[in-house]
Amino acid sequence: MATPLIDALRHLNVEAEVSLGGRWAELRGERCPVYVVEAALGDGYFTWCEAPGERAVEFYRSPNAAIEAGLRRATASSDGDAAGATTKGEQ
Repeated sequence: MATPLIDALRHLNVEAEVSLGGRWAELRGERCPVYVVEAALGDGYFTWCEAPGERAVEFYRSPNAAIEAGLRRATASSDGDAAGATTKGEQ
């Protein structure tokens, strides 16, 4: 079953572990795993990273934005040098 999250992963050519009917994905980066989850009402996507100090939940309106931000968090250096390391999501 294709979902917007699965479609976005394919469009961005991102490999991820996907479960829960395509509403949840685990992305792997050099620094930490990042999780992207569709909001319960389907009105956006939440991300969080398992790196110490980076466990804040962030909200994005589109799956593409959530995946791209999640990948930045997963690969960003711990001192925040990487672009987008402090992105807090779309409003």
